[in-house]
Amino acid sequence: MKLLIVEDDKSQIQLYEDVIDSFNKKNDFQITTLAIDNLEDAKQALLSSDYDAAIVDLKLSSNSIELEGMELVNEIVDKLRFPLFIVSGSISQIEREENFLFKKRSRDGNFQNVLSELKEIYDTGIIQILGKKGKIDEYLNKIFWEHLSSSMDIWINDDSRTSEQKHKVLLRYILLHIQEYLELTTESNFENYHPAEIYITPPIKNILFTGDVLIENESQKRFIILTPSCDLAHKGKTENVLLVEIEHKENGLISELKSIIKDAEIGKDRKNNATSKLKNLIKNNVPKYHFLPDYKDISAGLIDFQLLKSVPKNETINNYTRLTSVNNSFTKDIVARFSFYYSRQGSPDFNIDEIYDSIIKA
Repeated sequence: MKLLIVEDDKSQIQLYEDVIDSFNKKNDFQITTLAIDNLEDAKQALLSSDYDAAIVDLKLSSNSIELEGMELVNEIVDKLRFPLFIVSGSISQIEREENFLFKKRSRDGNFQNVLSELKEIYDTGIIQILGKKGKIDEYLNKIFWEHLSSSMDIWINDDSRTSEQKHKVLLRYILLHIQEYLELTTESNFENYHPAEIYITPPIKNILFTGDVLIENESQKRFIILTPSCDLAHKGKTENVLLVEIEHKENGLISELKSIIKDAEIGKDRKNNATSKLKNLIKNNVPKYHFLPDYKDISAGLIDFQLLKSVPKNETINNYTRLTSVNNSFTKDIVARFSFYYSRQGSPDFNIDEIYDSIIKA
């Protein structure tokens, strides 16, 4: 891990270096550092090299009351992609809230803990994916030289779109190609998805959209929007929104099956039957339901295709709160299964035994 340290106090830098050396030996890990003691050199360093993390002091001159380090903080947060720890005696003056990638620590705190937190972030691979020379950049280079290089005439000769429209089309084109690369492993097999990939939290679209998960303010019941996106995207095209209820795992079918499985008094056959049913629900093998998994504050549940209601659009906006959006790829699958469930026609039943006997005799 390459760590940028911006700190004007030489003794503090030496302390950092000693603790890092001890940390590396103890954890069989390698943190290399670049220590810079002034604002101008630090700004130049951000332009010329790549880092996996940064530790920044706010006061970079003992004679100044200015928080010079804030200029670096803003530069990193606005333009770069690596975790940033502010270690300073002036953290109370920073209004920006902490999160997992932006943290404020007192100068007299335990620096070992800071290194441990940085290592935990580094070990997730997020910097290797999103950093300046990460996996996303690798895919972008491939798309540029292997895909776009042979098809740029399409965009150059397109006179039907404005420059801004071309930008949007190209952006979608590039993102779809990145998605295609990400769906394959090195062995060209499809990866299993993580539950976090199903949800877009908080929702990005600024209007109600297909796949949005809502909470009814009064009842606290959850619903998913299955109104076609083309209706929702155009103002005035639809007056009502189709909602399908999501049965909560603690008070619906999942809860019932879980109780059977855990019941010490019932027989093995009934437990096995309940286990099989629950696994089929999770695998979406039951046409009536679609399973949504747990993620952070979002509880697992079953979309029940029989629990429908149509709500006026303005009522939906006023009486419901958007919780999250289901990723478009998964939303398409939910809509397809919903459509399939209601399009089943059924067929007349045959006398199976009679047909079986006729085949055997023949």
